[in-house]
Amino acid sequence: MTRRSRLAVPAAVAIAAGIAVAADFSVAGAGAAAGGAAGHAGGAGGAMRMPGGGTMRMPTPAADAAAAASAANAPATVELHKKVVHVTIFNFAFKPKHVVVSPGTRVVWTNRDSEPHTVTSDHPAFHSEALNTGGHYTLVARRTGSFTYHCQIHPFMHGALVVKG
Repeated sequence: MTRRSRLAVPAAVAIAAGIAVAADFSVAGAGAAAGGAAGHAGGAGGAMRMPGGGTMRMPTPAADAAAAASAANAPATVELHKKVVHVTIFNFAFKPKHVVVSPGTRVVWTNRDSEPHTVTSDHPAFHSEALNTGGHYTLVARRTGSFTYHCQIHPFMHGALVVKG
């Protein structure tokens, strides 16, 4: 059975080369390789070799679903009536994962990882460009509601923003 997976190899290669570019591509089939990245074998997930050594584990769809459920069930960090709230992107995770803020709060996501990440709402509400190390994305939370989001480059990364009026 052929399975398609999104890998951020071109972005990783570009970063290793000192070029600020973020892109992705699909690899089909087990054993397919691009720049030393191994494809998925069977349904057990796979590993991707990173430029400069090391590997990054690529989760299975079940792991993606578990991560989404974990983000939805994570204890909320309540930051009501604050002017600015910070979310750190580190170790392939949004920290805190679940933030509750008041309308008018400025939420700032800062990438502290060595890989680029995005902040992309699951439903069209907001979307950042790829954030390189040290990059940040700012959103003023004006509309009340619950907004789940993820990293478009690493879809196993999930978070939630709740705006309470």
